[in-house]
Amino acid sequence: MPHLLIYIAQSGLERGRHARQVKQCRPGSGSSPITNLQQPACVVAQCKFTLLPAASLLLLLLLLHHHLLLLPLVAMRAEVLLLAALVAAAALLSSLDSRSDVRLLEVGDGDLELVPLDGAAGPESIIFDKSGEGPFTGVSDGRVLRWKPEERRWEEHSCSAPELLHSCRSSQDPGREHECGRPLGLKFNSETGELYVADAYRGLRVVGPEDNVSRPLVPPEWQGSRPFSFANGVEIDYETGAIYFTETSTRFRRREFLNIVISGDNTGKLLKYDPKSTGVEVLVDGLAFANGLAMSRDGTYLLLAETTTGKILRYWIKTPKASTLEEVVQLSWFPDNIKMSPRGGFWVGLHAKRGKIAGWSISYPWLRQLILKLPMRHVQRASWLLNRLGRQVIAIRLNEEGKTIEAICVHGALQKVFRSVSEVEERDGSLWIGSVMSPFLGVYRL
Repeated sequence: MPHLLIYIAQSGLERGRHARQVKQCRPGSGSSPITNLQQPACVVAQCKFTLLPAASLLLLLLLLHHHLLLLPLVAMRAEVLLLAALVAAAALLSSLDSRSDVRLLEVGDGDLELVPLDGAAGPESIIFDKSGEGPFTGVSDGRVLRWKPEERRWEEHSCSAPELLHSCRSSQDPGREHECGRPLGLKFNSETGELYVADAYRGLRVVGPEDNVSRPLVPPEWQGSRPFSFANGVEIDYETGAIYFTETSTRFRRREFLNIVISGDNTGKLLKYDPKSTGVEVLVDGLAFANGLAMSRDGTYLLLAETTTGKILRYWIKTPKASTLEEVVQLSWFPDNIKMSPRGGFWVGLHAKRGKIAGWSISYPWLRQLILKLPMRHVQRASWLLNRLGRQVIAIRLNEEGKTIEAICVHGALQKVFRSVSEVEERDGSLWIGSVMSPFLGVYRL
């Protein structure tokens, strides 16, 4: 998801449990930077980043100064200043000396190939079909694109609103998302060749392998008068044919994602579509920003990202624990999509760093209300600036017990290029990296 509002004060705020932020990552004594997974792991990474409170406050005030004069109420200006003070206070805790046994992939300028989307933007999910063609990715104008590597170009595969294709094509106006659709989670059925699409506004859809026409599988109106607000992740159980998907919120739409986090909304759901009965079952509700999904290799459970809380959850499908939900790991980031790695474990795209103010805003209603009263554009800009200053870990690989075993760490100009990551797809020795904020995909050769 695009930049989370709450990240405004997240740069370098808390000591981590896993691979942490890196300003200038230096491998531990006797080791060398990891650029190939076959080399020995960098056992100790000493990474420091310090953000002075005064600098934090100054940056935010400079960013907002000319807007403050335009605010009609003194109270509003006071609220903005209070937010700036919170940033500065949090920065008092920002001196880090992170140590971890996590294997680091240090990605600098020139290490990553960028594949432009030819006028489109926001590649949320990345997938290959059963014959290995692709990747395919959904973009902000409602289309799903397919990469043609021999020709080095993208072609249209399908779109969520065929009747509006001409007017929606290459539109990046979030105000039209509800018209054009917004494909998020993608999953191919390796047996039938069908592509399942979780479209934020148009529900769960299926694209046939022959005609590439997108049709509603679970339409927006499946709940009666209430359409989908925010369909998100999707996964398939090949043994039963069941399709699992998430609805992030029933109160807020995708373009209002900031409010989901700040308000503490917990109306997210994990849903199951039965192709035999065509019925939909609510498996879990009360989720705080239900996001990406991934099936385990043996099909016994699903991993689910609960973005607001920073948790990875496990929903058991089989075994005596079937139909139960448990916490796998509490992350220090806001997780986005989850994808299984062919080398074992799961890749988790990281939207942003979670810090103390994130916890405060979730725990204290008065702080949530304060931030919600602020003009969104101010806090988004502050979030963007602070994100550039401090965040560098863009994705992690978890083992099945939830331990972080690998992390992708960017530095140099790539900090600006990948401010957040939605998904990592590992295929044939390469990592395909997508960001809902970017007009391209990144490719890192392992």
